[in-house]
Amino acid sequence: MIGYRSRTSEEHAATVYLVVHLCGAMLGLQLARSLADSNGSWAEGRLDSLPSELEYEIGELLHLIEDTQEISLPRYPQFDAGLNRLRKLVHIEALWQRRLVRLAALEVMRTALCGKSAMWEVLRDIPAGETAEQHRELNALVSKQIETVTVLHHRAAAEAFNPTEGRTQH
Repeated sequence: MIGYRSRTSEEHAATVYLVVHLCGAMLGLQLARSLADSNGSWAEGRLDSLPSELEYEIGELLHLIEDTQEISLPRYPQFDAGLNRLRKLVHIEALWQRRLVRLAALEVMRTALCGKSAMWEVLRDIPAGETAEQHRELNALVSKQIETVTVLHHRAAAEAFNPTEGRTQH
């Protein structure tokens, strides 16, 4: 926990790195919830599991931060709840049904997932107490997520720029 010992500048930098990824993951979770809510039928259910998978990964990251950096982040649930309330306030169904909005949201989600993948790769190379099995599990999960969002992104791009091709029910 904070205050038990003095921390080096490298430890502070590592903490900042992990907390930045945590903040990005929380924003990504809210985007995933919006995508799943708004594009459920369009995405044919492929996004349904994404929010719970991201919640699981955030939990793993929180444990890693607390275990390796010896800090506690007790405000995460309150922060996530606040972000979720904000997401619901600005959630406008008609906006999400616009093809270019869908395309842009999927691009942001894809970029966020690739950033998360890079973080898990970095953490794999830095011994921090997690097992090789945990790394394999997390890397497989993010790879599946990237693949799913990439397929949907390509479909959204085809529909956005050639609306008569690949058009499906909304």
